[in-house]
Amino acid sequence: MEPQLSTKWCREHEVALLGNLSIAVTNDSDEFLLQKVRTELGAPINACVKSKAEIHLLLSKNCDRIEDAILKPESAQSTSWESEPIVNLVDSLIEQSIDLKATDIHLEPTGQSLRVRLRQDGLLNDFKNLPLWISEPVLVRLKILSEIDITDKRIPHDGSFHFEGLKHTANIRVSTLPVQGGEKAVLRILPTTSSPIAFSPLARGPHTKLESLGLSKAHLQFLQEVFNSPQGLFLVTGPTGSGKTTTLHAGLQEILHKQVNVTTIEDPVEYPLEGAAQVQVNEKCSFTFASALRAILRQDPDVIMVGEIRDQETAQIALRAAQTGHLVVSTLHTNSAKAGYTRLEDLGISRTALQESHLGIMAQRLVRCRPAQALPYSGRQAVVEILKPDGNYVDGTLRENAMRLVQAGLTDEPEIRRVLGNVG
Repeated sequence: MEPQLSTKWCREHEVALLGNLSIAVTNDSDEFLLQKVRTELGAPINACVKSKAEIHLLLSKNCDRIEDAILKPESAQSTSWESEPIVNLVDSLIEQSIDLKATDIHLEPTGQSLRVRLRQDGLLNDFKNLPLWISEPVLVRLKILSEIDITDKRIPHDGSFHFEGLKHTANIRVSTLPVQGGEKAVLRILPTTSSPIAFSPLARGPHTKLESLGLSKAHLQFLQEVFNSPQGLFLVTGPTGSGKTTTLHAGLQEILHKQVNVTTIEDPVEYPLEGAAQVQVNEKCSFTFASALRAILRQDPDVIMVGEIRDQETAQIALRAAQTGHLVVSTLHTNSAKAGYTRLEDLGISRTALQESHLGIMAQRLVRCRPAQALPYSGRQAVVEILKPDGNYVDGTLRENAMRLVQAGLTDEPEIRRVLGNVG
């Protein structure tokens, strides 16, 4: 049976236990709550009045006590994925990660512990270590929430769930991978309309606009012209995690209010885009980017976003769509804008075939901001280069634009070297 004064109960009723004989309540807490606590503790209590915000802070700090409740070896045999300590631990971990502006949570079994790391401003940082035996109930809890098969640990799995905590709501994408010593899980934290996660000055979320990306005036004007074009193909390149999807969504926000049919094909759908039809690829059912794109072309689209051009078939269909009166925007995994042409040629698309419909290729990276040498990095900034169809750059190359950020005092040269390496 669930303890009467469980952490969950305390959170629901906004009651913080300060000690054996002391609790914090709000002004509007009724006498029934106080009597319930007195009855359960079996002793007189002292009640102090605090604001709801103060009580929520006390409850969030209680996460260490939550961990203490399940870290004792003798409880290892009885703790399961559905036990309250495990449920509270998972919830607290997600809440804390959002508080710390993390984009990903890594749960990694090592020889002696379950290592928890958070990706913050693009880098993985150690967060805490939990006992190794707790790995299985935590993983099962996440799999149940994500509707992942808990019986097969031999293959990778993907799933997602909607998280609603005390302070935050978010969509959580879960990926599991069999590794030596167990299973590793990575949780991608995706903002919702009610709980956006923002990186200053690069905003990240469902309502990001092009103006909020911190681009130069020339880059901004060019992108606005692209997304208002009646037809053509525009590509954004860069490695995983460089903000390509955010940029494309920001561009689509410019035109969603117009009388146009906007459809996206994504794997997975990360951010809700109100006013657009968003299609989730499912390769297990042979519903690929190519097959989805063919189906969408029968849906009278005006603008199509293809999450990624991965193969020759998708590239050819996207090009044909751009040549027949549709605006098509997509991404490629290349290191620079020029390398985008090489990648397209590998996929069977020559520059000659691009001539009539090509609008340009943009390369993008994210660098950490550092307003002063004495201060730590905080937030991320987009660095881009845009190569026009005539072979000229809009406002300089990737490295030239990165060095402008250094001169403006937004970042420093070590960060530019870390992100760009020899590119640009």
